[in-house]
Amino acid sequence: MARYLARWHPRILMYHRISAPGSTSGVNADMLRQHMAMIKKSFNVMTLNALMEANDSGCIPENAVVVTFDDGYHDFADYAFPILRDMDVPATLFVTTGFVSEELWLWPDQIRYALERTFVPTVDLPDISGTLNILEEAEQCWHKIADYCMAIPNTQKLQLIEMLFQSLDVEKPKKAPEPYRALTWQQIREMMEEGLEVGSHSHSHPILTQLGSSQLLEELIVSRDVIEKQLNFSAPAFCYPNGQNIDFNEKVQAAVREAGYQYAVAAFPGANPLNDRWAINRYPASSSKMTLEKILFGLTYLKL
Repeated sequence: MARYLARWHPRILMYHRISAPGSTSGVNADMLRQHMAMIKKSFNVMTLNALMEANDSGCIPENAVVVTFDDGYHDFADYAFPILRDMDVPATLFVTTGFVSEELWLWPDQIRYALERTFVPTVDLPDISGTLNILEEAEQCWHKIADYCMAIPNTQKLQLIEMLFQSLDVEKPKKAPEPYRALTWQQIREMMEEGLEVGSHSHSHPILTQLGSSQLLEELIVSRDVIEKQLNFSAPAFCYPNGQNIDFNEKVQAAVREAGYQYAVAAFPGANPLNDRWAINRYPASSSKMTLEKILFGLTYLKL
């Protein structure tokens, strides 16, 4: 009944990392296969571009589901895409272009790496209240630092992360270490030949509201240009880093339009996901099968 009542409500799913089969970390490959089987059995799965074209022409199919992935980590090629290909499930991958080009590695991973590698038990950082007890509360420390970094200007954030490495006496690798490495452009090209759809997730994954006007436009345009150069493809879709309400505003949306994108996706659900093409709603995919069933079959939608 819920599926019938929600039949005109497109469900756009958002995944990030996929762990190895049997892993207890997040969504593992076995879970992803179960998710895709559920979608294939009962829903009309399509690409994000196809959904937008259907929306623009006023002919969205019933029970439409779109599968998206953010960031561009190597595990997309290791675990996710082989499942998508084998089960004939189309998907959209939003890539952080500087990450894939090995110019940088993602700043939340830098914080986690520093906390994991240090032997320093506690640390005090400017403007972060209280002493951080790393050895006993590493995960809480990561959240506290990352949350603070999302609320400060990008330059200040990068300086704070450099200070963190120094304070923890950890040397920062120039390229992303193995657990945090990205896909390669060659891998993305090969997956596009097999049907993968690609969009932009910025160049360096900053919080866009924390950038100045010139920095913001550069972040958007450089990412689009790199995708065009590497993939011979003009990306129509943009994905806001972090993607919550506070992470983009009218100024950011205007810049996305100016940079040449045709629409943009957020990282939270809404009752009318395509109502604003510059803030398209998505459902975070869950490792809980029951939670995902509620999303897909419309129970979550009926409570929005």
